Amino acid sequence: MYEQVDTGPLYDQAVQLLSTYRSVAARMATARASTRGKLDRRLEQLGEQISERLGELAEHERMALTGWRDGIIAGTYDVDHEALMEQPYESIRRIDRWTEEYDPADYETTQPVSASSNPNAELLKFLRTGLD
Repeated sequence: MYEQVDTGPLYDQAVQLLSTYRSVAARMATARASTRGKLDRRLEQLGEQISERLGELAEHERMALTGWRDGIIAGTYDVDHEALMEQPYESIRRIDRWTEEYDPADYETTQPVSASSNPNAELLKFLRTGLD
């Protein structure tokens, strides 16, 4: 089971920005020294945009995302670089699943069969109605 959260267009933009941040950060690991400066500036810009977007999201939308943490100042949010890079193939959208336990005895639907009714006889009677 899982619970679905209603989200808006700002949520989709935040997901896209976090995904772009993760891609640029992964590219940074194998980039040349001359390119690293450009990528570093791009990461800073993306980090600022993500912080703004996270501040605009509702609490339930923010909780449906991974890869962010509370900022130093109350009410601000930062990119959690380690969390994003730790599992690069995991979804940025948080997916929490849990199993529900139930007692099968609660769902059994057994109908009492009366002694006078014979299901085979009733079936034969039904099948012969078209022949008479």
